[in-house]
Amino acid sequence: SSIPKFLAVPIPSWPRVNDRRLQRSMPPALPVSKVLDDDNLLIEILVRLPPKPSSLPRASAVSKRWGSILSDPVFHKRFRKHHQKPPLLGFFNGCANCFTPIMGSPDRIPAARFSLPKSAIPYNDYGVFRGCRHGLAVLIDGRVPETVVWDPLTSEQHIVPFPQGLDDALPGYLCTWHGAVLCADADDGHVHGDCFSSPFKLVLVCCGGHNTHAFCSVHDSASRVWGDVFSTVITNRSSVLIRPNILGRNALCWLISQGGIFVLDFKTQSLDVIEKPVDCRGPDGYFQLLRMEDGGLGLAVLLNLTIQLWERKSNCNGIVEWLLLRKTIPLEGMFPRKLDFAFFIGYDEDTNVIVLSTIIGQFMLQLDLMQSKHIVITNNSISYGTFYPYSNFYTAVSNNWKVAVAAVRDSETIRNN
Repeated sequence: SSIPKFLAVPIPSWPRVNDRRLQRSMPPALPVSKVLDDDNLLIEILVRLPPKPSSLPRASAVSKRWGSILSDPVFHKRFRKHHQKPPLLGFFNGCANCFTPIMGSPDRIPAARFSLPKSAIPYNDYGVFRGCRHGLAVLIDGRVPETVVWDPLTSEQHIVPFPQGLDDALPGYLCTWHGAVLCADADDGHVHGDCFSSPFKLVLVCCGGHNTHAFCSVHDSASRVWGDVFSTVITNRSSVLIRPNILGRNALCWLISQGGIFVLDFKTQSLDVIEKPVDCRGPDGYFQLLRMEDGGLGLAVLLNLTIQLWERKSNCNGIVEWLLLRKTIPLEGMFPRKLDFAFFIGYDEDTNVIVLSTIIGQFMLQLDLMQSKHIVITNNSISYGTFYPYSNFYTAVSNNWKVAVAAVRDSETIRNN
């Protein structure tokens, strides 16, 4: 075969180089042992380990020196800052001791790994768990007039009494309580994941029962003060808020059962209810709020095993309305067998992952890549419970080298079995 013209260009002749002279002129490379003996260089290497739950514990078993470095809170802060985005570890399902891990071994975090909160709220009661964000969880039980902000990895907790005006739970009105927590650390370079000691905002919402209004107040942990109680009219007195709320731009949004969308605007300190698209009707399980790429509000609608996507946008006249997107997601072929139905039970705003419940278990579906994963396998059993996403950096490392080695051996035994 003929040589392409661009390869037929004559190669210029270069002066011959003496290999021995070249070797003498180059500085000798540092041996690996010398590099690893330098703490600064070693830290630069370790901080680039994958942000998976097994990375730091396994590396800490290499030596006492490595374990000492990896157990240092200063290193943990650098590790989080380098990776920025914590991994999704799994989902809490209704109560604090019910956790569904989504990673495979050795990164699988069982529910027993979490330290349960110590409070008057019964952590094992279904429905007490109200959500989590930035590594913190919210527990609310209307029988106890307080909210618990809990760090599942350390068991640390803040107990916050209900604000005046809501502390009597509007007796006789059968209120349903909802809450949300979000880190309020405004420091440049702060990375969410270890936010228990950071300032946070706690949102408490009361609605349903015989109320004609929904009530809300926001607690600021820095001042330890609740803001004013404000309200909005709700058309359906039996309204309850369902599934994880989403945080988009300056607002928190919840779906209202058999209703519209409940919106708390932090900027204007106001509540509002907006309606779903006119053409969208059906059971609650057919709807899921989404956070769009620009932080705006979106909606997934499940119809005949096909997901339609809507986005709330301003039209040419500046009027905000729902816009049906061209992209649809057919679920046919994503499951291991043919199914007649599925419905939404959860969503993670940071990874754009929804959770679907079916008769053969629960599935994660990444909306951007349209990839599914079977996370809970069941046999003709359907889960209707809400799946609340939990993301965090797992940096639980023992500075006791023997303990670290034993932990790695135990994880290997579990993995092999």
